[in-house]
Amino acid sequence: MKSTWFFNPKKSNGLTGDEDMVFPHLMILGMAMMTLRDKPAAMPIVGKAVDSIFHKPASLFVKAKAKDILFDGLPVDCTVKDFAGAAVCNLLKTEAKDLVKDGEDRYKFSLFGGKNGTIAPERMKVLRGTKNFKDVGRVLEWNGKPALDIWPEDHCNAYNGTDSTIFAPLFGPDDDIVSFGYEICRSISAHYRHHSKIKGVNTLHYTADLGDMSKNEEEKCFCPTPDTCLTRNLYDMTKCVGAPIIGSPPHFYDCEKNWLDLVDGLHPNQEDHEMDMDFEPMTATPIRAHKRLQFNMFIQPIAKFKLMKTFPEALLPLFWVEEGILLDDEFVNKVKVVFKAMAVVNFLKWLLVLGGIGMGVAAGVLHYKSRQSSGKLDITKVTPKNGSSKTEKSWPPTMHINTISASVPANLDKN
Repeated sequence: MKSTWFFNPKKSNGLTGDEDMVFPHLMILGMAMMTLRDKPAAMPIVGKAVDSIFHKPASLFVKAKAKDILFDGLPVDCTVKDFAGAAVCNLLKTEAKDLVKDGEDRYKFSLFGGKNGTIAPERMKVLRGTKNFKDVGRVLEWNGKPALDIWPEDHCNAYNGTDSTIFAPLFGPDDDIVSFGYEICRSISAHYRHHSKIKGVNTLHYTADLGDMSKNEEEKCFCPTPDTCLTRNLYDMTKCVGAPIIGSPPHFYDCEKNWLDLVDGLHPNQEDHEMDMDFEPMTATPIRAHKRLQFNMFIQPIAKFKLMKTFPEALLPLFWVEEGILLDDEFVNKVKVVFKAMAVVNFLKWLLVLGGIGMGVAAGVLHYKSRQSSGKLDITKVTPKNGSSKTEKSWPPTMHINTISASVPANLDKN
């Protein structure tokens, strides 16, 4: 499967990608936070490497064009010869999968450029549902493995649900919609909220979230450490993506209020920031759906790293993405055809039932009349011919009876 993004000017609301943005340099920020987390003693080396590779940046925030941040990339100079820079570059060459080569020992780093136009090496094995339709799309293997191996508990490593592209039909409000997201290394459950109607199709409205590992015992295995669990709707993706990323709903929707208070400019609302979907339950067709996820990173003051000496403690929102679908009228009409066909079949069913009842009643009446007529005794009056009428039967006027006599031989009497 090949993943490719194309720029669509018609759907970009006048944006071209040449707009200037001020954005955290994610490679520098990621290097600093990962070092602080795993090897804090190496922080001075990382500081020297950043000065060497990125040419002594004055700030952790960089001003660049939107297309460079998203796809074209920011420069990473690994031609440096100093010990700190060369050591970090050697590590980046082996560990940083999203770097794009831009000459001899020169690279470009962006959010999506390293994945654009690439073939995903992983393969997913799912059931077809031929034996049990409830198993259609259920994940059996991913990347050749029957389960993940990054979480401490088996149920967190299990592939629960489908691959999110297909779901088992004939479900109802009592059923959850469960899918496995390999991008975030876990399964997500969507729960029924209310009935809805989209483009004339009766649907069930579902919503999903990232759970609460601080309170739900089943989700404790997602905690960063046994003693450190994130609060509601926050999810540590470090083990999954290899970077200190914290997932959340956009604008910290439905998260603890303290995270929202630490950042200005966020305005969470249900319509724009909740993960939701509307399913036609008989065919399991998603008429409308929105999968939304915000990527954040914890920041704090780091005394031995000059670019972050004065940073506050906060959960810094980086960006959020949305994958959505609203079926075109062409596909919605195909769903409606199913119900029209069902209505015709239902009409014919009752027509046949009523016709069968009518024929049964008619057959009963005819049988009853036949029994009534067969039970009568037909008496015919017989009179002599002289006094007979035209409608009466009579015997013939004369009747002749002839007899035949024969002699018996004498020898028969002796026996």
